[in-house]
Amino acid sequence: MTDEQTRTILIISIDEEFTTRLSGVLKEAGYRVLLAHDEPSLRDVFSVAIPELLIVDVGMNGENNIAMLEAIRAQADERIALVPVIAASQSGDLVEIAVAIKLGVKDYFVKSKNDTTQILQKIAKVLPVAGAVAVPSVSASLVGAATSATASAEPREASSIKVLVIEDDKFLRDLALQKIAKEGFNVVAAVDGEQGVEFAEKEIPDIILLDILLPGIDGFEVLSRVRANPALAQTKVSMLSNFGQREDIEKALKGGADQFMVKANYTLDEIVAEVKKMVVTPHKQ
Repeated sequence: MTDEQTRTILIISIDEEFTTRLSGVLKEAGYRVLLAHDEPSLRDVFSVAIPELLIVDVGMNGENNIAMLEAIRAQADERIALVPVIAASQSGDLVEIAVAIKLGVKDYFVKSKNDTTQILQKIAKVLPVAGAVAVPSVSASLVGAATSATASAEPREASSIKVLVIEDDKFLRDLALQKIAKEGFNVVAAVDGEQGVEFAEKEIPDIILLDILLPGIDGFEVLSRVRANPALAQTKVSMLSNFGQREDIEKALKGGADQFMVKANYTLDEIVAEVKKMVVTPHKQ
């Protein structure tokens, strides 16, 4: 039996045609497949075993599925909270994808494209090395009102968290500095990509808020340099853009970004709230 044949994947979707088709593809590839379509069925799955990967449908019944994913992410048991996720989008809608990215999905695919080879490649890339872990049971509170991630992690003093903002727009940069500093974080700012890399290597921030469109080197190049530096291995990077092209989102995630935010979809207060969440969320490797 190969390693792949022992891997367990949970599909969260009410789309019967999609789950039937995808289940067949995964089983043929040697994976064990579990299904959940609502809160009770999700509890049943986690009472038996912790899957190694979740495929969450963010299109059909997406709002409820996202709520279930939020509840999973809020669990105190890291084996549950940190299970990697691939999002399945109905048609590649950027709003659907952006919502999923906020919850730390590793990758996504478009259901309507029906590209099974691509899906299997994405799964193989995302699956962790370790096998699934059986557990006796999980509390019934697993699915329900999702609690704040900060409730299940050891809090850190805001003053000990260093945030680097890399933004060339002076108005937005100054406003972000004020908002983040007001929350008690230690915040520094860079005006372009080269300075951003310089400050990152000097300051070793916990979190970088990185604009994509920058003078000189762009945000993707900054991300590449940050991820190539072992000293910054644990630094979390949230990329921000005025646009939400699928190519940019995919490039950011593949490049090692922990999050991608389309500026138009977030107020500055919401961006600060995301910074707070990132404080207690381990950087994805």
